[in-house]
Amino acid sequence: MFIYIAAPLTLFFFLAFKKLYQLKPTALLNPVLVTIFSLIATLLIFEIPFAEYKQGTSIITALLEPAIVALAVPLYLQLKLIKARLKFILISCLLAVFVAFFCAFYIMPLLGADLVTAASLAGQSVTTPIAMEISAHLNGIVSLTAAMVIFAGIIGASIGLPFLKLCKIKHPQAIGVAIGCASHAIGTSKALEEGEEVGAFSSIALIVCAILSALIMPVLYHWLIE
Repeated sequence: MFIYIAAPLTLFFFLAFKKLYQLKPTALLNPVLVTIFSLIATLLIFEIPFAEYKQGTSIITALLEPAIVALAVPLYLQLKLIKARLKFILISCLLAVFVAFFCAFYIMPLLGADLVTAASLAGQSVTTPIAMEISAHLNGIVSLTAAMVIFAGIIGASIGLPFLKLCKIKHPQAIGVAIGCASHAIGTSKALEEGEEVGAFSSIALIVCAILSALIMPVLYHWLIE
């Protein structure tokens, strides 16, 4: 029975909390974050198997991939500016990949993480499908990677922009690239609210960072363990 109301319930939660967030825009009321916790609570309280929920929301999952195409709109509108700043974007994204790798395999072990956990966290700032592929190639735990990708996106969407403003970073291109490199699609959707230029640079950073991570991460990992 729940299969038939899973998708409408998910949309109801998200739209309701989005409206609440518009009235009171605080990090703790991020619509994605609160929707996830509300759905978890619903499944636990009514003892609904996750497999049943997943089956009921398959149509939403199927629409997520083509929805990413919408990010091409701000890219097209800002194409001339992006071409002029392409070197800046490539260097920033390359640095982001190396920083992510360093944090995962050199900082995390200092905090007690083993190699498998570190590999699972290496691609957490990349969009989910690519992050999961990277995790698989690094012999990580794919499910943990998926969860951390969502967590990174929510954190970026919730506190990323206020944090950058606190650090006195005001240039829209720099803000966009930072959000795109660190918080993938969820952060980019928030960046679009800041303006077309911020959203466009976040979108291109998301794409470039994902491609570079997929190419470089496995090479660095195999070099590390040899």
